[in-house]
Amino acid sequence: MTAPDTLDSSPEQRQVQEGRVCGLVGLKFPGPETQGRANATETVQDSTGPTWSCEVADYATHAVTQEPRIIAGIRSSPRFTEQPRVAGLQVSGFDPRHVVADCAGTLTYLSVEVHQGYTSALDKPDTPNSRDLYDDFVDVAGKRFGCSTATS
Repeated sequence: MTAPDTLDSSPEQRQVQEGRVCGLVGLKFPGPETQGRANATETVQDSTGPTWSCEVADYATHAVTQEPRIIAGIRSSPRFTEQPRVAGLQVSGFDPRHVVADCAGTLTYLSVEVHQGYTSALDKPDTPNSRDLYDDFVDVAGKRFGCSTATS
């Protein structure tokens, strides 16, 4: 590996848009929709490279990478094993929130880390449960990276 000649500028925080969390149309807000989204901010690292990430401040961090060296390191972990399907995709990983799927022939790592704002809001009726939150992320973000529900 060689160091890059230049670095992308740091992304700026912005308000979460209705119906477009992390810039992805249809992605569910990781918290109480009626109270949390109105004041929530997000920071999206949306470069043209093989890695994408988004932090919804205090609620969750979403990440996707197709970087082969990162995928190789993840897959070499002794805890890496087949997992239950996520959003219809056959996956392997550490648990159902940190998985690798075959997306149009490219191994793709998808993960969601939830934060205090999300866990504190789980008792609110308009907060998605963790399984629905993750399935939604894999479905919506997966489409951007060529994932489909065909068995891999």
